[in-house]
Amino acid sequence: MLLMFFNLSALLLDEEVFDRIEGAIGAGIGIFALLLLALSITAYRKTRLKFTIYAIIIFALFAIQQFLDFLENTYSQLDTPLVDVVWSSLTLAILVLFFLAIVRTKIS
Repeated sequence: MLLMFFNLSALLLDEEVFDRIEGAIGAGIGIFALLLLALSITAYRKTRLKFTIYAIIIFALFAIQQFLDFLENTYSQLDTPLVDVVWSSLTLAILVLFFLAIVRTKIS
């Protein structure tokens, strides 16, 4: 029993396992962002509601952010302060757009 515990803990501490899990989660987020982007574009074409434009931009930014994260993890040359600034700027833009979508919807 103790040997099985040590084998399990060695497996859990293996960084490669965590890298694979992180990669799978990142891919899932990217695919989901692209799916939501497509659904938002379809919804806008059907309804022409202005606030869906915010959703389109937000989901596009999420997809770009995930792609940038993938590139940064894949190519170590991209691990620069500039990429970090772009990453933070994308996050800020997403939050601002969420806020604007909520505020504009409440005012209208």
